[in-house]
Amino acid sequence: MRSYLERAALGGVALLVSYEAAHAIVTAPSGHVPKPLLALLVVAGAAVILAIATDHLVLGWLLLAPLFQESAGKSRVGHFLSLALYTAPPLAFAVKSVVTRGRRPRLRWIDGVPALYALLVLGSLLITATSLVRAAPVGTVRTFYETVAIGVIVYYVVAFWPGRALQPERVCAVVLAAASLQAGMSIVEWLTGWNLWHDTGWHRGAGDNRSVATLANPGLLGAFVGVGMVVALAVLFWDGPSRLRRLSILMLALGPLGLFVTLTRGAIVATALACAPLVLLSRRSRLGGLGALALAALVIVVFWGRIASTSLYQSRLSNGQNVDVRLALQRASLDLAAQKPILGWGYGSFDRVKSVVQVSGTIGAVAASAAVAGNTSHDTFLTVLVEYGGIGLLLLILPWLWISRNALRRIRARAPDRWLDVAGVAAVFVIAFTGATLDLRFFSFVPAVLWLFLALLRRAAADGRPALTA
Repeated sequence: MRSYLERAALGGVALLVSYEAAHAIVTAPSGHVPKPLLALLVVAGAAVILAIATDHLVLGWLLLAPLFQESAGKSRVGHFLSLALYTAPPLAFAVKSVVTRGRRPRLRWIDGVPALYALLVLGSLLITATSLVRAAPVGTVRTFYETVAIGVIVYYVVAFWPGRALQPERVCAVVLAAASLQAGMSIVEWLTGWNLWHDTGWHRGAGDNRSVATLANPGLLGAFVGVGMVVALAVLFWDGPSRLRRLSILMLALGPLGLFVTLTRGAIVATALACAPLVLLSRRSRLGGLGALALAALVIVVFWGRIASTSLYQSRLSNGQNVDVRLALQRASLDLAAQKPILGWGYGSFDRVKSVVQVSGTIGAVAASAAVAGNTSHDTFLTVLVEYGGIGLLLLILPWLWISRNALRRIRARAPDRWLDVAGVAAVFVIAFTGATLDLRFFSFVPAVLWLFLALLRRAAADGRPALTA
C-alpha cells in the first residue's frame, strides 16, 4: 500500500511539473531554458536514481565518479554530468540506506568522529565565512558538500549497510576497472596530449607535460592509480578473490607507466612505499620482490648519469626551487597554526591569512615570502591545522589511524579476509601520503575513496567474518 501511494504521489508531481514545463516551453523566449523544464528533468532524474537498487547505485557512482568529477567542470556538458552522476547520487543512496530496514553493525565511539569533523567544518563555514556564503551561497554549499560531506556519507553508507554488507570484492573490482581506465587515459594523454575534458593546464612544454586524465591534478591521478596498484598486489599476493586476478594483472600492466607520466613525486613515492611491503612480506612474492628491487637498484646505478642529464629529471626530480617553496609554505603554516592552535582561523582562511606571516628560507626571506603569497598550501594536514586547529586535525585523522591499526592487527593475526585489510590499509596510506604533498581541500573524489576503504575495513571488523562472500 505504501509503495502504491509513493508511486501515485511521484506520478502526480511529475504530471503537474510536465504540464507546467510544456506550457513554459511554448511561451518561453528563444534560447531561454524555462525553470519548469529544469524541474521536470530533476524529477525525472530523481525517479531514475531512486528506482535503482542501492548497491548498484553505489557501484555505478563509484565507476563513473572519476570520469565526471574534477576536470568535468571545465565544460558546460561536463558540469551538468558531474551534478547528475557525481553530486546527486550520494544523497540518494544515503536516503535509501537510512530508510532501508536491516541489521546494522553496532555503533562505536569512533564512528561518531567523521560526523563531528563534518559538523566542525560546517560550523566554521557558517561562523567564520559569512561573507563567502552571502557572495556565493550555492557554490559555497556545493563545495562543502563535495569536498567534505560526500566522503563522510560514503563512510556511513558502506560501513553501516543494512543487512548483508556491500561485497568488498565488487567494490574492489570497480576500483580496479576505474583505476585501470585512468592509467590508460594517462598514457594516451602522455603520447598524444589528448584527454577527455581537454584539460591542458598541466601541459607545460617538452619534458614537463603531466597527465591528469579526468582528475584535474596529476597528484590526484597518481594517487588513484596508486590505489589501484596496491589493490591489485593485495589480490595477487595476499590470497585475494580469483575473479579479480585478470583485472589486477591489467592494473599492474598499465599502472606503473600511467603513474610515472603524472611526474608527481608525492604520489610516486607514496605508491612505491606502499607496494614494497605488499610484495616483500608476501610468501608468494618475497623472493621475486627482492630480485625486482635489486634489479631496479642496479639499473638506476648503471644508468644514473643518463637519467640525471635528461630534461625530465632536471625539470621535475631535481627541481630544488619547488622544494624551497614547499618548505616556506610549511613554515608559514606552522606559524599560523601556533597563533590559533585550538580551532584555527576558520573555513577557507588559509589563502587569506597567510599574508600575516613573514617567512625565511634557503631562497631568501623576500623570495620565500613571495612564494608563500603566490602559492596555496601543498599539505592537506597543515591546511586543516591552520583552518580548524588541532581539534579539526585530530577529528580528521583519528578514524584513519584507529581503523587502520585494527586492520593491521587482523593482518598479523592472519585473518581470512586479510587481502582486504592489506588493500585497505595500503590505499589509505597512498592517499594520505599524497595528501601531505598537495591540498585535498580543493578536490572531492580521491578523498572519498579513502573514506570508502575505511568503511570497508570498519564493516569487515564489525561483521567478524570473512569479508569475501560468494
